[in-house]
Amino acid sequence: MAGSITPDRPPAAGVRQGGPLIVTEDTDLLDDLLRLCAAAGVEPEVHHAVPERRGTWESAPLILVGDDAAERVRGAVLGRGGARRRGVLLVGKDQDDPGVWRRAVEIGADHVLRLPDAENWLVERIADVAEGVGRQALTVGVLGGRGGAGASTLACALAVAAARTGRRTMLIDGDPLGGGLDVLLGGEAAEGMRWPDFAESRGRVGSGALEESLPELHALRVLSWDRGDRVVIPPEAMRAVLAAARRRGGVVVVDLPRRVDEAVAEALAQLDLGLLVVPAELRAVAAASRVASTAAWC
Repeated sequence: MAGSITPDRPPAAGVRQGGPLIVTEDTDLLDDLLRLCAAAGVEPEVHHAVPERRGTWESAPLILVGDDAAERVRGAVLGRGGARRRGVLLVGKDQDDPGVWRRAVEIGADHVLRLPDAENWLVERIADVAEGVGRQALTVGVLGGRGGAGASTLACALAVAAARTGRRTMLIDGDPLGGGLDVLLGGEAAEGMRWPDFAESRGRVGSGALEESLPELHALRVLSWDRGDRVVIPPEAMRAVLAAARRRGGVVVVDLPRRVDEAVAEALAQLDLGLLVVPAELRAVAAASRVASTAAWC
């Protein structure tokens, strides 16, 4: 169970944070929280009560307070300037504790979490905070109404235009049969990873590591295809990679094929805006109508 008391305020995008502060004397709960921090790839700081070192409570990117420690941290509700600090989570295991919401209000917690139900949510939150995740990227998908409509050209133009405005931009080639967007951008020889390197991706992919691993062309990062024989993107890989790209913020442009398989459906589900390129031809309009209907079902 994960319950929210106050709306979240995301950290500044792209700024790497430290690990969370854990406050508890419950050894079983501490073992669980340490395990979840390890799963998120961060190292926490552990205390039995509010840290004596000045500023630690205020500066920690996230604070996980065990049920047993709620009384001991009550006096630390107010942060700098008298304002209640955000990012405090009350964590416990008792699913039927009637006093949990009262204690959460007393310590100024944003969320009440019950383990093990909230484990997946908590791992994601810890990883987001450590990664400095802020506002997610505007994600635009481009599809062709028919073959040769110019969807790939438009996708590249949108990405280059976004990068020229100073926005962090990533261009993702979702069409394994399109020949490669790196070729279209003149960067087929650029060093960096391509889709086959991410084919086995599952779960959470680090957004910073993804960005740094890709070729940089025209001030943007490009995830394209290599010249090998692999032409399938597993849906789990598309989900993980596109989610990582979006967490990085800025703009993400996805060039999509007209054939909608499970991987394309995963991409369509994460779009903020879909563009369908339709040449001014009768057959193109008829074909685009079917493409639009197919995409709308995803």
